[in-house]
Amino acid sequence: APQHIHTMSYVRTDNSDDLTGIPMGIPVGTPHSHAQSHATIGEALRFAGGFGRFQWRVLGATIFVWQCNCFCALLPVLLLPRLETEWALSDADLALVNSAYFVGQFWGQLLVGPASDRFGRRACVCLLVPASYLSGLAHFACGQLKQLVAVRAVSGAVSGGMVIAVSVVAMELCPADRRAFVTSVGFAVGWVGGLLLLVGVDWLAADRPWQWLAVAGLVPTPLALAYLPESPHFLLAAGRADAALAALRRIARVNGVSL
Repeated sequence: APQHIHTMSYVRTDNSDDLTGIPMGIPVGTPHSHAQSHATIGEALRFAGGFGRFQWRVLGATIFVWQCNCFCALLPVLLLPRLETEWALSDADLALVNSAYFVGQFWGQLLVGPASDRFGRRACVCLLVPASYLSGLAHFACGQLKQLVAVRAVSGAVSGGMVIAVSVVAMELCPADRRAFVTSVGFAVGWVGGLLLLVGVDWLAADRPWQWLAVAGLVPTPLALAYLPESPHFLLAAGRADAALAALRRIARVNGVSL
């Protein structure tokens, strides 16, 4: 049966567990208490079930995003041997295609952090998921080296930005003592999955045009939208206390707790 928690205390963001430094609160609560007390976002997440079913879903979404990041980063292992034959590319051309992705990834990670602080973590994820598909499909329009270099740079920016946005919101949806677990397991399992996906796609698309390789690895990314609501941390820092409480209640509901 769900655990029932009465809403009589407040969440604040003015301590080390929540670094916004904005002294505002939202109601969460403690059982059988009518005295107003204070709790951090981390404590509110523990009231909402701690590391429960909802957080395992968040971990799964994080794994899928890291898997796609690994696939996109290592795609040249499959892509460049084909292009070397079809387009008669030199070693310098191959290095340029490979480097363009990581230059784009650098700028994507650099820009998405401030953007997610201003517009929201989920807003950035909602933008980057379709952008990842568009950048993958753009490979079909590449008919020369310059176009491919540009598309690979955009793919890197989108992939790098999505990793930052998803990793931040995943940590903010988990209690503080489990954030390292979520990020480390998400990265490790995601990259192993990405390597397996890379081998599987290469086998399945062996007789297809090389552009299919750039699209196939992006299939799991919509899961990031399905299981990642907006961060209560961001909502509270933005002055949207009601929305933050609604996000906490959604987490509690999935975890089998009534908040």
